[in-house]
This record gives sequence, C-alpha cells and structure tokens, in this order.
Amino acid sequence: MRVLNRISHPSRSSMLVPLAAAILLSTVTATASSADGVGRHFLQMASDQSVQRQVTLKELGITTPLIFTGVESQRELFLPVPAGVQVTNAALQFNASYLRADGGRTSMALSVDGYPTVARRLAEEQGDLSQGIAIPGQARADGFVKFGVKWSSVISETVCSDQRAPGNALRIEPSTRFTYSYDRSAIKSIATAWSALPPNPVLLVSGRNLTPDAYDTAWRMGLTIKRAGKRPRWMAMPAVGDTVNLSEISVPPELRSIPSFASLMNGDAKYKIKNNAEIAALFILGNQGQFRADLVVADAAMKTNLRNAMNALGAEIQASSPDASTIFQNWLKTDVAILDQKDEADQLSLVSFVGSPVIMVSAKGGKKAAALLDTLWRPIAAAKDLTVETAEALPVKASTVLLSQFGGINGTMDVSEKAERAVSFEIGELVGSGRLPSQVVFDLSAAPGTNGEAPVVSIFMNDYLLGARVMTADGQPHRVIVDIPYYTLAARNIIRIAFIRQSSKLQCHDVTSSFPVTIFPGSHLKLKQMAPGNNFVGIAARYAKESTLIVKDAWLQDALAMLPMTVRMADAAGLSSIHTQFSVLKQGEPLKPATPFLALDVAPEGKPTAEEHNGALVLNGAEKTPILQLKGLDRIGVAEVVEVNGQSGIRFYSVGKNMPVLTSSFRLAHGNLAVITDAGPVLQIDKNDPTDSRFAKEDNPQSLWQRHMEWWLAAIAVIIFILISARVAQVRRNKRKALEAQQGL
Repeated sequence: MRVLNRISHPSRSSMLVPLAAAILLSTVTATASSADGVGRHFLQMASDQSVQRQVTLKELGITTPLIFTGVESQRELFLPVPAGVQVTNAALQFNASYLRADGGRTSMALSVDGYPTVARRLAEEQGDLSQGIAIPGQARADGFVKFGVKWSSVISETVCSDQRAPGNALRIEPSTRFTYSYDRSAIKSIATAWSALPPNPVLLVSGRNLTPDAYDTAWRMGLTIKRAGKRPRWMAMPAVGDTVNLSEISVPPELRSIPSFASLMNGDAKYKIKNNAEIAALFILGNQGQFRADLVVADAAMKTNLRNAMNALGAEIQASSPDASTIFQNWLKTDVAILDQKDEADQLSLVSFVGSPVIMVSAKGGKKAAALLDTLWRPIAAAKDLTVETAEALPVKASTVLLSQFGGINGTMDVSEKAERAVSFEIGELVGSGRLPSQVVFDLSAAPGTNGEAPVVSIFMNDYLLGARVMTADGQPHRVIVDIPYYTLAARNIIRIAFIRQSSKLQCHDVTSSFPVTIFPGSHLKLKQMAPGNNFVGIAARYAKESTLIVKDAWLQDALAMLPMTVRMADAAGLSSIHTQFSVLKQGEPLKPATPFLALDVAPEGKPTAEEHNGALVLNGAEKTPILQLKGLDRIGVAEVVEVNGQSGIRFYSVGKNMPVLTSSFRLAHGNLAVITDAGPVLQIDKNDPTDSRFAKEDNPQSLWQRHMEWWLAAIAVIIFILISARVAQVRRNKRKALEAQQGL
C-alpha cells in the first residue's frame, strides 16, 4: 500500500521529466508513423499498375431502352476495350426486364464473343433479368468485347400457328454497365493508348485562358476525337481560388497528416482551392475519377503550373518526413513523367500523368497530330515518342472512292430477318477538286433461302432512301448502282445499307434460318464535277482545299466554355482538323478572310441577312428587308452562309446573353440559314427561297426520261406514224410502178 500511495500521489517535480519524455516520445512516434504511412501510400501508387474503366450503354450512344420482340430477335453489342491488351476484373452489370403477357415458350440467351454465357427460360408474366456477368480477360485485337443478346418467344407448338406475340418483350436499360481494368504498363504505344480512350475522354488544358497555339491544338484534338466516335470532355488545370466539387473525393487515412490532403476531407460539394499543394492533392486523389486526364495539351503554362503544384505538395511532405519526401520525389519521376518531357514542336508522346497513361500533344503540334490520328496513318504510331514532321491525308484524285476508306462496311453477314451496315464521311474528304458524290455503287452477293427467297437491299443516304431492289440470290457478285440527289448531302454524311429477308414459308414446318450476304471491297462512291452552291453543303465542299476557323480573342480567355462550342460547330460545318488554318481576331479588328471560313461570334462588315440587336433576332429577306424580328430570346444561335472579302463562309453568333448549350451532334445540311437551340437546329432554310419551291425542279430525282415521259411518248408516236405513212406510201409507189411496167409490156 505504501508503494501504491507513492505512485498514486507523486510530487509535481517528479512528474515533469517522465511526462515530457512521454509526450515527446508519442509525438515522434506519431510523426514517424505518419511519414511511413505517406511513404507507403506513394510506394503503393507506384506499384499499382491498374487502370479502372467503366462505361454504360448510354455513353456508347444507346440512350433509350433496347426492345426485343417477335419469335426470334437478336443483337450484338460492342463494348470497347484497349486493342490487343488483356483486361482484368471485367464484368457486365446487365440491367433488363421482361413481359410475357402472351405466354408461350419464352427464353433469353446471352453470349460473350460468340460463346453462350447465360440462358434462362421465362415462365412468369413479368420479371427482372438484371444480373452480373463475368467477362473473360483475353486480349481482343479489334478492341471490342462482343456481347450478344438473343430473345425467343414461341406461342404455340402447332406448326402453322401465328407466332406473333406483342405482349412478350425483353427490355434492356441504357444503364447496363461494363467495368474492367487493365495494366497500364501494357500501353506501350500511342496507337494502343488511342484505342484505350474511354467513350468520354478528358482533354486537359493548362487553364481557362489559353494561348492561340494551345487553343488551336485543343479544338483540333477535340474534333479528331469526336469524329472517332467519342464524346470529348474538357478540363482546365485548377488554379488557386477555383471552386471544385469534393463529394467524390476520399482521402486515405495515411495521407490525412499532410495539410493539403487533410483540407480536402470535408466532402463539400463546393470547395475553394487555397494553395498550389491542394491542386496536386486533387490530381492524386482523383487520378482515376473526376480529375482523370486522357489527353493533355502541353504548353509552357501546363508544365509550370503542374510543377509548382507538385513542388508545393513536396514541401509539405518534406516537413512531415524526409523519408516520405524521398519516396515522393522518386514517384514523381515515374508516375508524373510528363514533368520531364521535352517541350518540342510537333511532339506527340505517351507519358504518365499521376499514374495514368495519357497522350501528350505539343501546343504547337495540333495540326500534324490530327493528321496522324485522324487518318489511315494512326496504326503506324507504334511508339511512345514521335516527332511528326509530315503527315498528310491522302488526297482524292480519282473519280471513285472506296467505301472501305470510311470504315468497316465490307464483309459477310448472316441475315435471318434484317441486318445493316453503315459508314460516315465528310464532304471535305472528297471534294478537293470540286467534285461531289453523284452515285453510290455496291458490289453484292446473296445466297438463296430454303425456298429460293432473295433478300431486299435498301440503300440510304442520311436516312433518305435512295433505292431498293430484290437481289439476285445466286451467290454470284452483282452490282447495284443508285444516284445521290444533291439535296440528300450534308457536311457530314452517313451511307447505310440494309438487308431484309422474309421467308415465304411454302411449307408450315419451315423454320426461319440465316443465309449469308456479302458486301465486296469494290463498293465505292462515284464523284462528279459540280460547282458548289452558296449553301451549307457548298461551303463544306469549299473547305476541302483550304479553310480558316476564326474566333474572337474573348473565346480564348474563356476556353473551357468555348472549346465545346468550337468543336460542335466545326463538326457541323464540315471543317477539317488537318487543312484548316486558325485565326484569332482582336476586339474591333475587321473580319477579312482570305479563304472559305467559319467565323464564330465575329461580326462581318456590311449588313448581314441575320442580325442581333441587344437580344433581338432580325432575319432579313432577299431584298435585305426584315422578314422576322423577335425580342426577348436567349440561348439561340444562328449559322448563316455569308460572303466577306470575296470569300464565302459560315458565320455563327448567339442571340441573348447566353449561347445555346449543344449536347448532341448535328449537321448543317439544307439551306444557308440555320437557327440553333440547345436541341440543335430547329430551322434550316434557304434565305433566297424560304419555301424551297426550287426543289420541285432543280432537285427532281427522276431521270430526264421520267420527267418528260408524256412528251417522249408523243414524239415517239409521231415518229412511228411518219415511218408507217412513209412505208405505206412506198408500198403504193412500188405497186403503181409494177402495174405501169405490166401495162407497158
């Protein structure tokens, strides 16, 4: 008890030394432990080679549910993965439901790369079919996982019964989600990195205010990515004072002792960045989330801002632990290798950006980078560092262009009910010598059905049916030629060919089977010399040789907001990412283009057809007098064909305080004046012929014979009558001469 009393009641002086020692020991231990934790985290980041990706059907362009009905219905979905790279943890969250009001034998089968994976027989009147499906991780040379869905609904076993069942249907939701990972070390070339881009790749620029070179490269890369079938997103390097969303940011426990990481723990939807170190922390925590980058436009400001951010964070880590600081500096050399990349003109590189592989494009190399990535030269980019000295799109000199140049349309497909393929092309890719498409030619063959049935082939241009016919089903190649009326053309065009095969079922026991059809490599477009009109299609044709994109300098000062609009309008108008010059006009500088142009928010001299006066839209007619005046409009854009300084081009401007927010692609196709809202063009007219009355004559798709058939028939009848009359007269003369000869004898 005495000992206990002495220990329980020590003197004040006897407590000071051991208490101070304990506090110091605990502080040192906590600091060392924290530093070790920070170091371990960056060692783990350096060793973790995994890149996670997630894509939904909605991001792939399937924005509405897929519906399967009928006796048998099937479809194959193509899920993108890096070409030639093994994937791990690949899985599909299949979100679907079904209805079975008509009963019968109903089933669903799912396949991956042609191999059956799931089969279910459905017995209830309705149900949920959502489930997770594991995907094999082998490398795919074409860069796609093929996910097949087959739906079958047989109402009756009686062979001649009607099998139509409108109440039996399968519904697949756009929220169906595909997730996978891949090893970043397997991305060894720019070409492979391009194939690994997600459907919504992020383009990182140095800030909201860009130099002309950086803006020029940014819009070219955005347009190139968009025409590759993806939807580019833009991100500017955050700056001190910017507000960011932290709701998806999670700070690991081992990093919470570092001030910049600790300040990001509050999870606020709106957080104002206080210092450079927090910028680096945001990229480290969100490197595979909201602060991920897939392509970087590298200018001097980008590298300076990124280096300042990483140095500021490094100083905080150094203050915490020298050991952790050494690990952090080594991590920078490997996982933020973009800092050590040389800033050379025309440079294209595959580098590491906060642990993720990104394509880095020099701010002065946008045109050549686009020429490499937007043409058939792309597969040759089989290295990590390239200096693009020359890369040009192949000019179209012949009067024919193979359809295979625009995409994979050739090949054989099995058709049971319907199958189709499509390719798209820009007018500017074809008309370097002033030619426009006049005919599309398909070389096709088809196998006959069980009872000799032949499929019907239909050919479309921008959803206009150009022609259809019953094929000759003998398995031999046959040529199908259809004319392309001028009015079906647009700045960007889609050619679609569809095959429909319906069995005649001469016998009740006949089962619908698939039979092959083939599109041969000789299928092509025929071009014809035409004078480009003074309309959107004609301007797109003029862009083929040379063109200029013109913006005012205020757009560069708000680049993050203006780049999406620039790419949308350049795509809609048909500008080339390769052959277009870029020009910036200062405030008050007049618009004097030297080539066909697209002018964005730049006012020409003189009185245009469409004008904007303090939020009022004024449309002038052919006589330059107003035919429409509206006030109070906002988020309205106008695109108009104008002539400035002897050059024809398109001028775009907005009405009201705000520009329209364009979320989907569109084409400037018909006419020379378009009014554009958030939903795209709501009006496209010819300002010289608003009612399009000339279409009835100038764009008559009928042949000359069909147009004037009655006159031709009348002329032929007259000719036949004259020939018959002449023949009768000749016969009479011959008879008279013969009679006279007999009488003379």
